Amino acid sequence: MDALTHAADGPAAPAADGLPDEEAVRLLAEYGPNELPAARPPSLLVRAARQLADPLSILLLAAGLVTLLVLGEVPEGVAILAILAVNVVIGVTQEAKAEQAVRALRTMTAPMAKARRGGAVRRIPAADVVPGDVIEVAAGDRVPADARVVEAASLAVNEAMLTGESRSAGKRAGGAVEGALGDRDGQLFSGTMVVRGSGVAVVTRTGARTEMGAIASALHGQVKGPLEVELAQVSKRIGLLAAAAGVVMVVLGLARGGIAPFDLVLAGVALAIAAVPESMAAAVTTALALGSQRMARLGVIVRRLSAIQALGATTVIASDKTGTLTTGRLTVADHVAVPGEDLWRAAVRCNDARDGLGDAVDVALLAAAAEHGTRRDPAETRLAARPFDAETRSMTVLTATPGETPVVTVKGAPEAVLSRCAPGPETERLAAAVPELARRGLRVLALAGTDAPGHRPGDAARSGGPGEADDGDQPGEGGLPDRWDVLDAAGLRPVGLVGLSDEVRDSAGRAVAECRSGGIRVIMVTGDHADTARAVAEEVGIDPDPVVTGASLDGPDRAALLRRAGVLARVDPATKLELVRELREHGEVVAMTGDGVNDAPALRHADVGVAMAGEEGTDVAREAASVVVTNGELGTIVAGVREGRRLHHNVGSMIGYLLAGNLAEILIVLVGMFAWPDLVIPLLPVQLLWINLVLDGIPAIALGVDRAPGDPLASRPRRDGLLSGAVLGGIALRSLVVGLLVVAAVEAARALGWDSEQVRTQAVLALVFARLTLAYVARARRWTFEAGWWRGRAVTAAVAGTAALQALVTLVPPLGRLLALAPLPPAGWAMAGAAALLTPPLCDLAALLTRARRRARPVLPG
Repeated sequence: MDALTHAADGPAAPAADGLPDEEAVRLLAEYGPNELPAARPPSLLVRAARQLADPLSILLLAAGLVTLLVLGEVPEGVAILAILAVNVVIGVTQEAKAEQAVRALRTMTAPMAKARRGGAVRRIPAADVVPGDVIEVAAGDRVPADARVVEAASLAVNEAMLTGESRSAGKRAGGAVEGALGDRDGQLFSGTMVVRGSGVAVVTRTGARTEMGAIASALHGQVKGPLEVELAQVSKRIGLLAAAAGVVMVVLGLARGGIAPFDLVLAGVALAIAAVPESMAAAVTTALALGSQRMARLGVIVRRLSAIQALGATTVIASDKTGTLTTGRLTVADHVAVPGEDLWRAAVRCNDARDGLGDAVDVALLAAAAEHGTRRDPAETRLAARPFDAETRSMTVLTATPGETPVVTVKGAPEAVLSRCAPGPETERLAAAVPELARRGLRVLALAGTDAPGHRPGDAARSGGPGEADDGDQPGEGGLPDRWDVLDAAGLRPVGLVGLSDEVRDSAGRAVAECRSGGIRVIMVTGDHADTARAVAEEVGIDPDPVVTGASLDGPDRAALLRRAGVLARVDPATKLELVRELREHGEVVAMTGDGVNDAPALRHADVGVAMAGEEGTDVAREAASVVVTNGELGTIVAGVREGRRLHHNVGSMIGYLLAGNLAEILIVLVGMFAWPDLVIPLLPVQLLWINLVLDGIPAIALGVDRAPGDPLASRPRRDGLLSGAVLGGIALRSLVVGLLVVAAVEAARALGWDSEQVRTQAVLALVFARLTLAYVARARRWTFEAGWWRGRAVTAAVAGTAALQALVTLVPPLGRLLALAPLPPAGWAMAGAAALLTPPLCDLAALLTRARRRARPVLPG
């Protein structure tokens, strides 16, 4: 049997002595240091190569090199390659930031540990702890490794980073070591903090084998967001379109004849480049960067730019309970007091918290007592105490004030405390009130007390300061009887009940309602108990059915239960990660929220990982997430979703605008090769690059920062992607409208007898002006000039600026010669203006006829 198995089943060495030094050295060599695994980070060159492997980056690289080396257009080629370099720098920077997650996780492990070696207690580096080591822990210590408890004295540990529970977890010797993490009261976990008591434990797992190590392993890898996936698909389709357009032009040119083969190949290459929207990458990056600045002002800090669009495409929010729907702080939500008894004085007496520090329950009781005007009496002295223990499920103190009779006060689980109370109507009333409080998801505590007999004035003064727990030794003669007997007293007077809850955030209910109206399903995921989770879910408006616990997921319908769950309770990190993967596999775009170490794997693998800033959040969660919310509220996340949906619409508008214009260019060039043989090539390569690289970029960026009319949250994003069949159909119709308008303008110019340079100028001018008003068509949700269309100031400014720029290079001969443009008579400007004015209504008419035909299409019987 190996040491790891041996340690799990029983102490590898007697608890009194610990491991011999020789055995510890052997086990350290066998299992390695007690450290989280560290993968060697890739070099800068490897990271840059990974970014260049993206389909859009490959397209830009090819377009830039061909423009620079083949076509000889140096300014345009350098500009394309500069856009590519900026995108690579952004991608490498974001990847490097993501790798900080595992480094942050390592800082949470204990630097030193107390271990018994060779019969002596030694402080050793935590990295030297091995399976089978006997370790000692006390309040304030960080647990160095996963271990099984063999001795416990009022031992309690803060495991919020693993379980998400706001209250500390009591530990006992011989407790459970299997099941949900929050139910393992016989096990300690690496990286957690001891908040009360002391204990001895036998190490069972170290390093990567610990629960913390499993989380670190799950942090490796990165999920591509919806935008990254869709842009990759768009890039592949554009690449195929570009290649096809170039080949078709060469074939048609050879079939027509009259063009030198080299000129024809150059024209084919230029057309292929024209099919590539070179400004798309820069426009998308700019829109995302500006969107991240707006979201930062809302309290949503974006660590990965593509997460903005993914947040807008979200269909499911898997929300952590503690810290997101609730504040993460225990508060007294209700109480039942016995008439004539001072409930809050008892809560203050039986309390170990000081200055807002201590066990979460004690801190909450002190805060509630202060609200009711009760504070700790500096003259009251604690004579003896029995701290809260998992066996007795209660805490007992003996206190006295000079000149008054000492008082025994007991606080703990209702069944444990009320069983020690004298029978009577008040005891029965409190017992009857417990189920109702528990049904509301409250953690119920009972308090009781009694006077301690045999006290003489002055005993309290000899017994030490407030808060000191006497060990039960006998006082001076004539004083109290054995104090342990007093602490075990029965026949107590019931004092009252307090119900504690993790305070629900004021904005949570409104945020859940907004999610529902926006078509977003909210699932609560928590390590807390099912009853508590259900109560919180009902309070904030989440449909709790079915409530699925970690223990109920062992059956064959595990995957189906995960998908249907309204509330997931008592779940571990692996189940959270499984939930994310299961939902994503079934087409959902998942945003996972969390603030603890236990949330980190799910945050990393969700489409959008949303971590919380502030004291409640951990560095590990923040580094693993793609989005950080500064105030931890679900309402702020919903504000981010609203901004993300606005940006999702804008990116779709941007891509639709660019592709429709590029398809129109291809149509014009291919039609012109046969319809206008005197032009040889209707649009020259330099003109195509000017339109695509310079003129397109300005309106495209404006569309990216645009504020379309209406509430973005009300417009649900398409599940079939940015380039679905319906979207491609609309793009094709718009490109056909623009192309036909330009063809008509060119035919009119040829009919007027203009020379070839003027005809090409007319084609460029009509194409540019028609594409500018196409921006208004692309941004519209239904009709171009729907209510509020004029509020798109960025688009209007971009259209006006681009039109002015095109007019400048057309009217100024030295600038026009660089682009092979010639001055036009007023008729040419009028035709270009007519193309601009006719584009929106004709596109709307085409869309209307398409929708009418789709509605009229008969439904085949199924």
